[in-house]
Amino acid sequence: MDPNGGNGQDRRISVAMCTFNGGSYLEEQLESIALQSRLPYELIVCDDRSTDETLAILKRFQAEAPFVVRVIQNRQRLGSTRNFDQAIGLARGELIALCDQDDRWTPTKLERLSEALNENPFLGGVFSDANLIDGDGRAIGMRLFAKHKFTETKQRDFACCPTATLLKHDIVTGATLMFRTSIRRYCSPIPPSWVHDGWLAWMIALHSRLGLIAEPLIDYRVHAGQQLGVIDERDMAARTQAETRRQYYRRVARQFQDLLQRVLDEGWNEHDALIGRIREKIAFLQKQATLSPSIGVRTLQMIGQLPHYIHYARGLGSLRKDLLLGREMP
Repeated sequence: MDPNGGNGQDRRISVAMCTFNGGSYLEEQLESIALQSRLPYELIVCDDRSTDETLAILKRFQAEAPFVVRVIQNRQRLGSTRNFDQAIGLARGELIALCDQDDRWTPTKLERLSEALNENPFLGGVFSDANLIDGDGRAIGMRLFAKHKFTETKQRDFACCPTATLLKHDIVTGATLMFRTSIRRYCSPIPPSWVHDGWLAWMIALHSRLGLIAEPLIDYRVHAGQQLGVIDERDMAARTQAETRRQYYRRVARQFQDLLQRVLDEGWNEHDALIGRIREKIAFLQKQATLSPSIGVRTLQMIGQLPHYIHYARGLGSLRKDLLLGREMP
């Protein structure tokens, strides 16, 4: 029985895109949407007060597109997460696909993602792998899953228990995600502490099932000007406001505190096992944020947290980074 009613192939797809000074790559992205083997019902674009040629590009595309294009110009700048929250809320289709302004989609992206949801009515959302390209559109020679060290073994683990993976690190990139509009009621408002794709992944995993396609369905552009996403370490080092690891741990602890509050507000049982694991994740992050600058003391502190590095971090990789924390001290 289809919980959304009707023939799955008839379900309308809304593409939710956010733009901000995206003129450099926007036309290429729009063209890839227009060339989809399964066209969307509509494209919703929420522009966050661009000052370049973004709006002119959108207007030209709107006049020629083979589907409805709705362009919303924000009265004040919202930022990426609030802007996506807005775009998602405006979708009228039964399925929502998120879209960045600077990528390229393979021709079968919407078809493949919607097929996965049609074939499994219990899936609330599905995401895919991606090929990484540079600012000039050339292949970097690596896929997004590989960049995240999301191996086949970890993919199988994720399929069995997505929340166990999400407690360790984010893995879902919004530009590869499609989800059922019925999930939307759990998602908004997205807390300011979260980036939209990380929050959506949790909401789908908590209220439905989250699947993956281990196939690259977009070319994901990595460049210095992107607002969010995979940043090359050399570019990250050049950013003047880059976080220290301690600042990162405090920020992620706030994210999980907001997640915990949301599920408790929804009426989850305080004694639910997942509630306990979220609390342990928060406590672990808070301890990471207060590790001693003395490597000897820090090592002893970390030994006491070894099981948590396995369950709530990236294991040996996270251990090594925390051992080097002292290099971030003034």
